[in-house]
Amino acid sequence: MVAGKNSFSPFVVSFGGENFHLDRDLDRARHWTGRRPILLDGSELTDSALVSICETYSDEPRTIIVDYANKVKGDKALKPFIEGRSVNDTSLILVAIIRSEKLPEVWSAALSKGKGYERKKLKPWNTKEYLNWIKLEADRLRVTIDDGVAQALLQCVGPDLYRLCNEIRKLAIYVGAPGKILKEHISLVTTPTPQADPYQVAEATIAKDVRAALVKFSYVYRNSGDECLIPVVRALMKQLEKTAIIRGLMDKGTPDDEIAALVGMKEWPFRNIAAPIARKHELRSLVQHMGRLCKLDADVKGPARSKRTLVELAMLTIAR
Repeated sequence: MVAGKNSFSPFVVSFGGENFHLDRDLDRARHWTGRRPILLDGSELTDSALVSICETYSDEPRTIIVDYANKVKGDKALKPFIEGRSVNDTSLILVAIIRSEKLPEVWSAALSKGKGYERKKLKPWNTKEYLNWIKLEADRLRVTIDDGVAQALLQCVGPDLYRLCNEIRKLAIYVGAPGKILKEHISLVTTPTPQADPYQVAEATIAKDVRAALVKFSYVYRNSGDECLIPVVRALMKQLEKTAIIRGLMDKGTPDDEIAALVGMKEWPFRNIAAPIARKHELRSLVQHMGRLCKLDADVKGPARSKRTLVELAMLTIAR
């Protein structure tokens, strides 16, 4: 989000599932030159209170930033306020940070009179998206990094954009602009702290990649302990349910494009990821696994012993 002297708009809307970029948009808005920033929390705000703040007289240009703007209560006062604002009046800029992939109607109206930025969450299965992001971030810091080195950095740090950003900044300082980041620089500057999340654990388990599943689970457990067990089991159930639906439709002879639409996937990831995984399983086995996971869900929430071992056994059974 960039706003120069002649490029301000009365409304700026940033929305999507990638909090890193939303946080960066918020920070940039706070530091626009010559404007007084006011930061508000939308989860504790009514639309009438927001409009009242906006309409308060000020003798200096203001930027009112509403974080979690998707949680602002009501729109009866906000909607006419947006409709009545001139697109040329930038004495007040209202910035909405919407931490949701769905854009509420009232903020869509604001977007139509201003500027908008969709911040899509990077897909965990699409390494290329992460490599492209790493290269762009390096370019922003006036250094370069090739695909192989970017891949090594991703493997070393994990997919968390906040950590990746910090590590790229360290590397950029080390090599100096306009330098080039090399693999040997990563081992010198970066501390290996590979990350994983419950979704990645479930994805590797369903894909029958036993080693990857157990390694990723060990990362998650190391970072969160027993608190990760319920999210991991839930992720396994969700992935198993989707795979069972796909397998069942495949057995009925449903075309791939129809199955992809029914499970809410685009055709490329369905054909190249979800469908091959589903073919590794039989529908009957998937149903049996789901029954075991339902019991496991109750076990990890209750007083069962050796909960980590129970989860690992379930993963091994599914990936067997």
